[in-house]
Amino acid sequence: MSEPARALLLKLLAQAERGGRATLPINERAARDYFAVCDLAGRDAIHAALANAEAAGCIGLEWGRGAAAQDLLRLRLCDADRLADWLGVPRARESVTRISGALGPLLAEAPAWLRDAYGMAVAKWCLGQSAFRIEAADRDGALALFKTALAVAEERHLGLDLRRFSARLLGDSKAVERLSGRLAELLRHNPQWQDLTENRDLFRVIGLEKFPPPLLIKGPLALRIEERRLDITGLTPYVGLSPDAIQSLEPAGAVPYLLCIENLASFQHHAREIQDRALLLYTAGFPGPDLIRVIQLLDCTLPAHCPFLHWGDRDIGGLRIFAQLSAALRAHVLQPHLMDEPMDGGEEFNATERRALETLAARPDPAGNLARRWLDAGLGPLEQEQLDPVAPR
Repeated sequence: MSEPARALLLKLLAQAERGGRATLPINERAARDYFAVCDLAGRDAIHAALANAEAAGCIGLEWGRGAAAQDLLRLRLCDADRLADWLGVPRARESVTRISGALGPLLAEAPAWLRDAYGMAVAKWCLGQSAFRIEAADRDGALALFKTALAVAEERHLGLDLRRFSARLLGDSKAVERLSGRLAELLRHNPQWQDLTENRDLFRVIGLEKFPPPLLIKGPLALRIEERRLDITGLTPYVGLSPDAIQSLEPAGAVPYLLCIENLASFQHHAREIQDRALLLYTAGFPGPDLIRVIQLLDCTLPAHCPFLHWGDRDIGGLRIFAQLSAALRAHVLQPHLMDEPMDGGEEFNATERRALETLAARPDPAGNLARRWLDAGLGPLEQEQLDPVAPR
């Protein structure tokens, strides 16, 4: 069949699935594929294919009159089921039935946010629309997407690198990577992840990466790795380790404070320029699950009087990183370091940023307190690299 003719018929069928008009006008706006064919032989092939569909009782063709008798004016749908059979494609509801048969039992005990997202997808598929950039006819794509989201929601990916997780779950080591954009869109239906607008940050937070970034750390600390004790006290400017390899840790002397640092340049400067016995950790932006586990080990191990601080950017992302670190602590209260310093001539937060700050300021936690301080003081955005490192007072 002529490809432009097939495209026209599929478009007419899709309109019917959505409950739209049963006619398709042949004009440059509605039938671009038709008008892209300029040669007479190509147009004749389109007309012949459409005439075959008409003879099969699928559609009707409306032509011009008189001198314009050779001009095709519109297609009229006669029988959607017959047209779908003639094109060799399932009707939308048939496709949804096939998807539901596979996904319905799988998602029966899924978290509410995932079931709601699935319900929204089914509603779109029933109308012949795509959901999460997957068409209703793509049963395998829908199954892979929701199966992956469910595995992430159940934390079955933790402890596995991205490709091993993908191979075990879907039988293809690169399948999850190919789904990544659509998967991120689906995972943001979880209220806990909806504010992570960058896919990189989202996958870092949930631990869906090829491998976690190395943990850069400095200070008086003894670590146990593969049953060996490693004392990193005095190693400068810092040590790089795989966070998932750390089994336990303990301070190797008094620790004046623990400081988490968001950005690499600021971490490098502080580690080299501030000579004290503090514990420094580089978060690499949003901390992943393995780094959170190390921070929680330190929370349990360091004395309650040891200050826990974080130095990051004064922006929405920096505040959300602060909130994530704060939520991981039980024995200590996270304090901001250099994150509410006034800056002469600095910019103001724009309207969108202020609305996000006002939402965060309603939280009864350290992140909410910090957001309120920024708003009350009229502070604007500030990248931490604009400040020189200073030891906490």
